[in-house]
Amino acid sequence: MASTNTTINSSFKIYWYPLSPYSNPLYYFCNKNNLPHEVVVIELPKMQQKTPEYLKINPFGLIPAIMEEDGSTLSESSTILRYLCDTRDVPDHWYPKDIKKRAQVNLFFDWFQPATATMLSFIFSGTIYTAKFSYVGDALVNLEAKLKDIEEIFLNNRDYLAGDEISIADIQIMFFFCDLDIVGYSLDKFPKIKEWKSRVLATDFKPNYDRFYELGSKFFETIKKKTTDDEKKN
Repeated sequence: MASTNTTINSSFKIYWYPLSPYSNPLYYFCNKNNLPHEVVVIELPKMQQKTPEYLKINPFGLIPAIMEEDGSTLSESSTILRYLCDTRDVPDHWYPKDIKKRAQVNLFFDWFQPATATMLSFIFSGTIYTAKFSYVGDALVNLEAKLKDIEEIFLNNRDYLAGDEISIADIQIMFFFCDLDIVGYSLDKFPKIKEWKSRVLATDFKPNYDRFYELGSKFFETIKKKTTDDEKKN
């Protein structure tokens, strides 16, 4: 059940892009929980996220974002997911009302943002996007330090990242692991993560993962070609 006194039943707009690992958890969550919504695709390659029209919705110029029927807007995927859990009638396990359980989800989200920047740095290393996603230090070493956090802290004596049931913490990061799959990174060093990933993919989340994998694979093939072409020019 939603944790606020008043549950909002009205539809809202989701501004997203199918290849965004930050957008896809929101897309899945809304469809999984049958939340009435309208999807608006923001074409990142065309820089639509930086247009004056979109900047009125999200001044940060990023996706995803949502707009309620009253015109109010919200950005940042982790914030949006928590907001929807608080304002819509969804199962408690996504973002528990129990304050200690909820704190574990919040802890993960505090860790999540810089961690995914590290993951993106590795995912795009050696491509034309290396500079855009660069991070201080060795990309592989940084990645595996963050994976060690998940293995030894977030998955220490529990099945999911924030507790014993799946939550918005788990779906929030899964598409980054899909990107790691696409670039060929093996999780063999991290058996708890492999088990957790299999656990999540044993649910109805898998078709969303597979769709993202298919789109992402085509995208990375394009990146490889552009990177190779640029290297030949130089």
